[in-house]
Amino acid sequence: MKTRTRMKTRTRLLGCVLGAAVLALPACGNPTDAASGAGNAINLVMSNHPWQRGIEPLIDRFEEESGITVNVQTFAEQQTRDKIQLNLQSRSAAMDVYMTLPSREGPVFASSGYYEPLDDRLAQAPAEYEADGFSRGALTGMQVDGTTYALPINVEGPVLYYRTDLFEQWGLTPPTTVDELRATAEAIKGRTADVTPITLRGASSALPFTFGPFLHGTGLEWTDAQGAPTFDDPRAVLAIDQYATLAREFGPPGVINYSFTESSTLFAQGKAAMELESSNELNSLIDPGSSTVAENVGVAAVPATTVLSWGIAMSPFSENKDAAWQFMQWATSPATQLELAKADIAPPRQSVADEPSYAEALDTPTHQQWRAAVADLQENGNVEVGPVGANAPAMRKVIGDAVGKAILGEASPEQAAAEIQSGLTSQLADG
Repeated sequence: MKTRTRMKTRTRLLGCVLGAAVLALPACGNPTDAASGAGNAINLVMSNHPWQRGIEPLIDRFEEESGITVNVQTFAEQQTRDKIQLNLQSRSAAMDVYMTLPSREGPVFASSGYYEPLDDRLAQAPAEYEADGFSRGALTGMQVDGTTYALPINVEGPVLYYRTDLFEQWGLTPPTTVDELRATAEAIKGRTADVTPITLRGASSALPFTFGPFLHGTGLEWTDAQGAPTFDDPRAVLAIDQYATLAREFGPPGVINYSFTESSTLFAQGKAAMELESSNELNSLIDPGSSTVAENVGVAAVPATTVLSWGIAMSPFSENKDAAWQFMQWATSPATQLELAKADIAPPRQSVADEPSYAEALDTPTHQQWRAAVADLQENGNVEVGPVGANAPAMRKVIGDAVGKAILGEASPEQAAAEIQSGLTSQLADG
């Protein structure tokens, strides 16, 4: 079975990643040795992500219809970035299509020549593809300096998941402000020691995604109109204090190491009353096969939230670009995105979001709340999930490291803000 072949490939490659940080052990093969130019096959590199889990079962259908074999390689997020970076830096033809987060790496990838421009191909796409059907924000998020380098595969942003059974038992209502969020966490902590009041991100590189609403909620952007950091503003100190206090006083032990995987696992195990996490995580929380709280999940919008889209890009070093483009069109077509929408992947196409069958599939109270929260972040979300620039990953780490120190009590909010201000000033000057 092709599915077993893909699983075997993924397992072997994951073992190679875990065995060598440079991802280039001879046992794994040099990236240039597996070029996909020969034959009608492409290599797809994906991060362990809800979209990946949704699209992979559908790939057999594409293979049967197109005659193109898709070799799937899936890793944890940081390992995926390492794998992609290695292929691009070595100008390897071993990777044809890969997942990308342009809001994070877009500027540096574009300036480094790591993306294949897509505007000419989009202009020639067939009418049924509806190339102009993506929401404005989703497509803009795939562009750098007006050039389109990726196709949007989802829309996501932070939302608040909560245990409806516990909220009903304790007479609580979903919080609508940061102050209410803390008050609710305090109320839960006072009732039981068995359930963590809230789980959220503490890991350095992941933290800015969920910290953003706290900063935006004070009225600040990451930078001012002149492009300078805003962390010398007292409101930034307030945002850091709010987030760090929530994580330190009401979050789980070891929260400093938490990203979406750890938070969603904890919530699905019934060990957290609230989770501040991506709208993408719904499916893992309501899956009766893996979640003990599947029937008791509520979803609420987050004030001043952020919104982003992941995309799929074509490697400029691919030797099978036509086949890669054919896959990319199929994966982001209205029909495929409708299938994915039914699996709780928020669609970046308004026509899919308006499709009656999509609405009919979201017929539970949880799904209806989730759809409303996603609509809110699409309408009101801030599209800057971190400082914008060629050094975006490094700038996010500056933010995550400093807020992490505040969570651990190793720095005051004022000290953390000063560290961020200094670090971002340097990074923005370099970028």
